[in-house]
Amino acid sequence: MDYQKIIDFRNNSEGFTMVNGIKITKVSEGYAEGEIEITDNHLNMSKGIHGGCIFSLADSVAGSAVWSRGKKATTSNSNISFLRPTFGVKKLIAKAKEVKYGKNLLVYDVDVEDEKNRLIARATVTYFNLKEDLNL
Repeated sequence: MDYQKIIDFRNNSEGFTMVNGIKITKVSEGYAEGEIEITDNHLNMSKGIHGGCIFSLADSVAGSAVWSRGKKATTSNSNISFLRPTFGVKKLIAKAKEVKYGKNLLVYDVDVEDEKNRLIARATVTYFNLKEDLNL
């Protein structure tokens, strides 16, 4: 699998991740990393990072880890725990690690940290394997 093609495709395709500033920085088999530079558009009314922004980063990075296997998938279930407030945070970094790559279900754990390496959130994302090649 050409991991750089995955990174380039995900970072240069128009859509939700591009509009929200999510960048994939690393992909290897069963693993991915990504980040987002925080702007005022990512904040909630209390001036912390919106939970949906944190969740979107986790899901997008886990999806990149899924793609490392060369197959398409769709999210079937997710759980996230927000562990620390995010006031004044400038950047979020997510790291997704494969827990299980099964015939039908694919499970990934994601840690989201800030620029000071503080754990902000932890997610588990389960995907349904569509069994279709990526064809990038």
